[in-house]
Amino acid sequence: MSDDLHCDTCERDVAREEATRTKTMGDLDPTKWQSLCCPNCGRRLKTVFVGREE
Repeated sequence: MSDDLHCDTCERDVAREEATRTKTMGDLDPTKWQSLCCPNCGRRLKTVFVGREE
């Protein structure tokens, strides 16, 4: 399984390690969730859980 994310704006695959991590929009807890964004155009590619489950 590939860990790459696809950016529809740039029409390219982005390795998860290369994606820019930013705070999420909305009411998601930023200590538990982050958005992975395209390093080229800034488009949000995926929102991921980064906190520990209790």
